[in-house]
Amino acid sequence: MLRVVRDVWNPIEMKVILTVAALGGMQRPVSETSLIADTNLLTGVRGDGSSRSPIHRIAIAIDVAVARGVLLRLIDDDGEHWLLVSTDETLLSVRNGVRMEADTPADTASQQWTGTLHLDRPGIFGVYEQNIGLVTPLIADRLVEALQQYPERWIIDAIDEAVGYNKRSWRYIHRILENWSAEGRGNETNRRDSAGSVVREKHLRGKYAHLFERGRLPDL
Repeated sequence: MLRVVRDVWNPIEMKVILTVAALGGMQRPVSETSLIADTNLLTGVRGDGSSRSPIHRIAIAIDVAVARGVLLRLIDDDGEHWLLVSTDETLLSVRNGVRMEADTPADTASQQWTGTLHLDRPGIFGVYEQNIGLVTPLIADRLVEALQQYPERWIIDAIDEAVGYNKRSWRYIHRILENWSAEGRGNETNRRDSAGSVVREKHLRGKYAHLFERGRLPDL
């Protein structure tokens, strides 16, 4: 957890990470959908006076923490996501392909589920390193900032487009993102609409789908 204290400056991201840990996420996976519905976490996020949806902001904070490598995102056979705090022990288990069993107690906010979990596809840090180059501390900051401004899918697609043009630099990737934000991407007219649809689609079929009814997530 020392890395969390050193690297994480956003208070909502910190609250998300600490909530995952409090729900047992340093030993067993915690359901991402139920984390977003955690009453204490929602209250803590709502308390800063922002007009933005607490649910939406928690979802973005999860993505940032996963991209930063502080949280590990796992996926089950039904496509539901689960979270672990990234420690030497959890990283070793995941990398060695050990079966991860999520069987959370009923007295937590997590769903009860038992089955095999797999590490989800690489976050933007991994995609960047695989296609562009080493993620230096400066590049890491740029990626985190971008994730707070654009949907993760946009960033991955921008990296892919930069590689296609053999322009392997963050400056070129950032320029692509700025152009998409200003001009739109087909039916994705702006970042706000895209981000909202990502959050709704991600959780619409989950146990807490009633929290994501149409109209409950205002535009950013």
